[in-house]
Amino acid sequence: MRKKVGLGSKKDLNADLNLTPFIDLLSTCVCFLLMTAVWIEVGSVEIKQSHGTEAAASKKISYDLDLVYKTPTQLSLNLKKNGRRVRSLKVKAETAEGFQIKLNQVISEKILTIKNKAIEIATATITPRTTVNYGQLIETLDTLRKNNITNIGVLSAGGR
Repeated sequence: MRKKVGLGSKKDLNADLNLTPFIDLLSTCVCFLLMTAVWIEVGSVEIKQSHGTEAAASKKISYDLDLVYKTPTQLSLNLKKNGRRVRSLKVKAETAEGFQIKLNQVISEKILTIKNKAIEIATATITPRTTVNYGQLIETLDTLRKNNITNIGVLSAGGR
């Protein structure tokens, strides 16, 4: 005689799932996200792109400023007019805080005034080295913004 395949006892298809731990975990996650959402702050740096936009479209004679980092506390400032260097200055300090203060002083006193005349900086480009950390770069951007220089670009260091 042949046995009939598949005619065993039928199992109940309704399984009891305990959803209480899942609901507890879900409510804890929702409470955590709602509590931490208070401390999230969206920060932004409002700058314009220096090349490729209407910033470069103005035909007025204006100056360009290049900031090239040598070390985290030393950089050279090159002021250019029509692609030619007009003035070159070095900024050097012992600490990062003192460096930003000195950079602000040099830009406001020696760069933005030539022969006792105020000048306009069309674009500024910053070339950091790999030793310059992100915070220092942002502080440099803030220093330029404090001096009403808004068309700022950051160039890659090219593996320096």
